[in-house]
Amino acid sequence: MESNNNNNTYINKRVYKPVPILDGIQEIKNDFEERIAQGDTTYGIEILDDCVETIRNGSVTFIIAAPNVGKSLWGLTIATNLAKQKKKVLICSCEMGAGLLMERQLKTLTGIGMKQLRDMYSFHRDEANYIMDSIIENDQFDYLKNINICETGGATVEDMIQMFDCFPEFEYIVVDYIQRVRGIGTEYEVITNAARELQTYARRTGKKFIICSQASRQSNDGAKYGSNNKKDNFDGGKIRGKGSGSIEEDADVGVTLMELNVAGEKNIIATLFKNRYGDKKNISYRYKLDNRLCLILESKNYV
Repeated sequence: MESNNNNNTYINKRVYKPVPILDGIQEIKNDFEERIAQGDTTYGIEILDDCVETIRNGSVTFIIAAPNVGKSLWGLTIATNLAKQKKKVLICSCEMGAGLLMERQLKTLTGIGMKQLRDMYSFHRDEANYIMDSIIENDQFDYLKNINICETGGATVEDMIQMFDCFPEFEYIVVDYIQRVRGIGTEYEVITNAARELQTYARRTGKKFIICSQASRQSNDGAKYGSNNKKDNFDGGKIRGKGSGSIEEDADVGVTLMELNVAGEKNIIATLFKNRYGDKKNISYRYKLDNRLCLILESKNYV
């Protein structure tokens, strides 16, 4: 056990710092004053903004979905909306390459897929250059400078925390996705440890985390390939991530995503299953995607 002059105690490399109640109340007051001065920070997605008044310092938000349902898109959408609010965002891509994430962002901005853009660049280079230069040189898209993407495949949670300390300018961190964090032990143990360590780090530093998590296949059977009858494949968002016990405990805000077929069209049912900061939870909104991969709200209070 070691101590330092800041009244911090280190046990097994973890820092413990007793905080007097009056100091804690002063921090709450300072937080209120900061929010009044700067305004609330929002996710930019209706189900979250309607139920969670602001993204609080040291908070952890989980987005849980099966493969190919849209958790990475939700993470990227939240990152983009934060950047528009002049927040510095770091996306830790544990599976998808940084280039692929950037391609998705480009399609969101232009509505043009990468294959179409490559073909255009081969045969109509001037037009393709104009499209990309109109983004790079347009002040309207300056907010994109606030987003950085780092490939973290194969990293341990300890590696990631060390990296976060090297880049203190990033207030908001998107992790996509937690099951790809490397560790020792069973899958459940690795996920549980990663979730706990990130929550502890968030509390200690005040950084805000949006963590994508893959749903267990068992919990999502029947939820991805639905019929037109929502009762056949939707049970109020009771979908669970791998390591779900720890995720439910460690999340301050939690949303599950389920794919639903409505009249032959892919829809996403988002359910808020955890909300530490308010009474609103266990409600669902229905979304669909437009041709730019942008989320379009179809209906609220979907039951």
